[in-house]
Amino acid sequence: MGVTKKFYKDILYYEIEGFNQFKNITHLFSTRIGWDQKNIFDDLGKILGLNDDRIYRAKQVHGKEIIIIGNQDNKTIGQEEADGFITKVKGIALCTYHADCVPIYFYDKGEDVIGIAHAGWKGTLNNIAGVIIDNMVKEYGSNLSNIVVAIGPSIGACCYEIGEDVEKLFNETFDNPEIIIDKNEKIYLDLWKVNYINLLDAGIKEGNIYQSNFCTACNLDTLYSYRKEKATKNRMIAAITLNE
Repeated sequence: MGVTKKFYKDILYYEIEGFNQFKNITHLFSTRIGWDQKNIFDDLGKILGLNDDRIYRAKQVHGKEIIIIGNQDNKTIGQEEADGFITKVKGIALCTYHADCVPIYFYDKGEDVIGIAHAGWKGTLNNIAGVIIDNMVKEYGSNLSNIVVAIGPSIGACCYEIGEDVEKLFNETFDNPEIIIDKNEKIYLDLWKVNYINLLDAGIKEGNIYQSNFCTACNLDTLYSYRKEKATKNRMIAAITLNE
């Protein structure tokens, strides 16, 4: 698996291979090519054909709180603190923004429910992916066998160096030696694998998980990396919509 390049005029974005087979949804991950960082949601709206008031985002706090959006909701877009969304409202975009953290996209093929999560190391440790899935089941009656998930571009185990404090937290929570890599006297964390484990533990079928395997730090020609670019303020947008 991997990513597929797409263009809207001169704006480059990615779709996750395999996940783009589902025609009831549109998903994307933005890049550094053609996007105006000061008006990034305007660019997103052009691609998706949506006004700004139909593009939902939140103040991300590296937690596991999520927002459930219903038909009658009039939430203050961008003001609430959360790191994920779920909805079955058509014609709106659920968005998170990233510069190394993992974007995770969710789609229930049976009930037409979508979700998205921002999973940094804290969100991954606290299993925000499982929180999204639990709420899809609780709020919308989703059947686990119908939920497909995509793990989007983010920093890979090749580049994500961590300290002993973070290593200790993950070793205490996960009984899997493959999530921590010792290399050249440094410690690296595999966020992709940990989120994959969280998805399997939540009941998602292995064949229903699509992985981009696309590292932000290794692909600075098209993506931003907070780590590699020494705390860049630029961000990519992960978005998913349920088509009308």
